Amino acid sequence: MTNPPRRLRCAIYTRKSTEEGLDQAFNSLDAQREACAAYILSQRHEGWYLVPELYDDGGFTGGNMERPALQRLMADVQSGKVHVVVVYKVDRLTRSLADFAKIVEVLDAAEASFVSVTQAFNTTNSMGRLTLNVLLSFAQFEREVIAERIRDKVAASRARGMWMGGALPLGYTVADKKLVPEPSEAVTVRRIMQRYLTCQNVAELRDALDREGVVSKRVVSRKGNVRGGTPLTRGALHYLLSNRTYIGEVVHNGTVYPGEHEAIVDRELFDSVQARLAERTNHAVSPRARRCPSLLAGMIRDDQGRPMSPAHTRNHGRRYRYYASNRADDASTPALRLPAGELDAAVKRAFAVCLEDTHGLLAISAHLPPHEQHELVSKAASLAGRLGTMNVASVRALLQDAGLAVILSYKGVAAQVSASRLLQRLGFESDIDRPLPLTIPTAPLFRGHEPRLRLEPPAGRAAGDPALIQTFASGFAAREQLLTMTDHEVAAMPGNRLRHLTRYARLSYLAPDIIRAIMDGKQPRQLTARHLSRNLALPLCWAEQRRLLGFPAL
Repeated sequence: MTNPPRRLRCAIYTRKSTEEGLDQAFNSLDAQREACAAYILSQRHEGWYLVPELYDDGGFTGGNMERPALQRLMADVQSGKVHVVVVYKVDRLTRSLADFAKIVEVLDAAEASFVSVTQAFNTTNSMGRLTLNVLLSFAQFEREVIAERIRDKVAASRARGMWMGGALPLGYTVADKKLVPEPSEAVTVRRIMQRYLTCQNVAELRDALDREGVVSKRVVSRKGNVRGGTPLTRGALHYLLSNRTYIGEVVHNGTVYPGEHEAIVDRELFDSVQARLAERTNHAVSPRARRCPSLLAGMIRDDQGRPMSPAHTRNHGRRYRYYASNRADDASTPALRLPAGELDAAVKRAFAVCLEDTHGLLAISAHLPPHEQHELVSKAASLAGRLGTMNVASVRALLQDAGLAVILSYKGVAAQVSASRLLQRLGFESDIDRPLPLTIPTAPLFRGHEPRLRLEPPAGRAAGDPALIQTFASGFAAREQLLTMTDHEVAAMPGNRLRHLTRYARLSYLAPDIIRAIMDGKQPRQLTARHLSRNLALPLCWAEQRRLLGFPAL
């Protein structure tokens, strides 16, 4: 009696380099999957059967392995859940010989194989592997040739002065794929350049434009997404001031070409701005002035009375700033250290709360007439609202004027400002000289033998990532919509819309501890809204969900 063939779990992998056409009811991924499914069905006598999980990478290049569905597929191969990987063509799996070697290594270790339904070869022998290597060499060559052609086309188009897309500059709009001046915005661009000639530097120009309410260009995409309309940053202003697009030119790889579009700034004005930018850029400054200003330098001490100086260290190419006790006077006492960015943000939050505390402000201004008290509260609230948009130097000057003093100990952070100096900073006279405490919640933390502090999240604020919470909330909404639909409504719904709802509905079956961690903001660092939305085909097994999303096993 003949033994039945071994049952082989087959997974279909599909990929498309761009997102164009993916919103159609039947797209390229569907066509690839249909062909692969028919091939698996034809091999049913060999024990092949299709697993229900989808491994789709829409909008991902085959030049690397940074693809969520491919990563999930490799993980399932390693765990023995998949025995055969089926693709429409080899280049759907990868277009890189180096990546192919890594994939084959994973497949061999798991005693798995893969099949291309349109290219017949056997990878179990040396001739089959040679054939596959040749095919992949041509796939990689094709990818590189396409990239070269695109670069050459862009270079040739830029040399003719054509606009090749990208971020739309303030002052222009697009008509027939060409830049066309926007009269009202063009006036703003010229005013910004003229205003810069009367300012000391770009930072002063930024603050002036911020007070006047000048914002960046607001652009609405075809999908309805809004970008821009925010205050201009120093970097954005510097780019605007040096952008040769405004004098009718285009730049490609450092070479300037005459543009097809109309200039909106006189060359004389533009040259004057460039001369001033060069003057400011070439102006020699001391190394101390070039360093990033530390918000609390000179205003922070530890409980031993030692100043806490700003310092930094580098790890894996990243720069980490912190405040550390100066141990020059007493090296026997361990130094306190606290991350500078976190402490700066906590002090700013606490100071904003102080400015918004109406009862506290009224208590220190009891000597003022009622109308001045009302004006004081209004000015303090306005200053608190602007605190988040002010640069470090401006906030530092404000805290110094308010007499900020911060003292760190192993038990916590004690911070206060002077009531009289705060009132004077807001434009009111006062003889009251008493401290106003700032609340900064902390918790002790020990790493090795060195005591440190951990800053707690601000009270009353949600710790979770709003975008991530919204993503899995969409899953519950999708499930509710599907459960309330009739059979007729399901049949009438476009296929791509139904697949979209079905995939999002799987998020409603996340493990309760995963949902609780996301709500509390305690999810793994790599778990973002983008990562979750690209990995919607999650298993229903809670243990597998924890493993795939990076949570520790229970």
